[in-house]
Amino acid sequence: MAFSLVSGFTFDPQLASEYASAAFVENLQLLDQALGVVRTLSAGQFQSSLGGGGQFVDMPYFANVSSLIARRDLTSTSAPSDLDITGAADKAVILRRRAGPVKFTEDLFIRGVRREAVEQEIGRQIGNMAAKEVRARLLQVSVAALESLDTPGANAHIKDAYAASGTKGLLTLSNLYDARMLLGDAYNRLTTVVCHSEAFADLVKDTIGNYKVENVGGFTVVTGLPQAFGMRIVVVDDASLKSDPGGGDFMKYRTLLFGPGALGLIYHQQLRIEAERRLDFEAPYWRVLANFDFAPHLFGMKWTSSTENPDNSTLGTASNWDEAYNDHREVVCAELVHNASAA
Repeated sequence: MAFSLVSGFTFDPQLASEYASAAFVENLQLLDQALGVVRTLSAGQFQSSLGGGGQFVDMPYFANVSSLIARRDLTSTSAPSDLDITGAADKAVILRRRAGPVKFTEDLFIRGVRREAVEQEIGRQIGNMAAKEVRARLLQVSVAALESLDTPGANAHIKDAYAASGTKGLLTLSNLYDARMLLGDAYNRLTTVVCHSEAFADLVKDTIGNYKVENVGGFTVVTGLPQAFGMRIVVVDDASLKSDPGGGDFMKYRTLLFGPGALGLIYHQQLRIEAERRLDFEAPYWRVLANFDFAPHLFGMKWTSSTENPDNSTLGTASNWDEAYNDHREVVCAELVHNASAA
C-alpha cells in the first residue's frame, strides 16, 4: 500500500517492486542469453517440504537398472533373477536473501526528486544486485560441486593446469580441449565457456598464435582453432573464478565449461519489497526492505549437508555436495584450473 506524507509525496512499495522485478527479470534474461545453460524452474513442481516452511528442494530420478541386458540361454530350465528398478533424489538448498533495509528522508523529495524517482532507483538497484547475487551463487555452486565429483575418479571433471610458481599454465586451446574431453564422448554437449577477463586475454593471445591462414594452390587454408572450438565465451569477473592461494603463490583462476540445462535456478519466493514510514527520529524517514529466496543448482550433484539457508562459505564447501547421477556425463559441466599472465 502507499503511505501519504504531509508534503503530499508518497512511497509506493508496489511500484518499487515492479521496477525491481523488471530489472531482476531483465538481468536474468541477459544472463540466460549469455550463458544459455540455466533452467529456471518453479519449486512447486517438485516433491518437497516447501509447503511446511522447508529449506530444501528434492528432485527424484530413477537409477539405472544394473545388468539390465544379459545373454539369453536357450537351453536353460531355470528362472532368471528379477532385477529391481530403484529411485534416488537430487537435492537443492534454498538461500534466503534480503536487500536493505534502505532508508531515506523526505529531503530527497525536497531537493526536487520526481515522485517516482525513488521507487524507480531503489527498485532498479535491488533488481540489478539480486540478479548479480544469483549469478555469483550459480558459479560458486558449480565450482564447489565439481570438487566433490569423484566418480569414476577423483577430480573427474577438473583439469588442473595451475602452477603455484615457475612456468604458468594458462587458459590455452590445448588446456581447454583437455578440460572439454573430461566428458568423453559427451564433450560436444559443452557449449559455453565462462572465464575471468584476465584469463580471456590469454586465450585470445593463444588463439592469435594458433590461427593461421595460408594460400595453397589457390585455396585459402585455415589452420588453428578460432577462440574456443565454436563454444560461446562469456567473460565475467566473478569471485569464484579468481582466488588468492596465499603464501606468495600465483593467483588461481577457474574457467567453467557448461552445456544447455546444466544449471538450475529454482524459485521458492520471488522478489518482493516492503516499506514503512518511521516517525521515531527527528527527521522522519522511510525504510525499504526486499526479500527473495532461490536455490542455485548444478544438476547431477546434490546438497548433502543438513545446514539450512547456508552462508556463502558453507555453500561453497565441496564436502557439502555429492553425486546424484547414473553416469558422470549427466553433469554437463567441466572446469579448468589455471594461471593467468596478468597475476
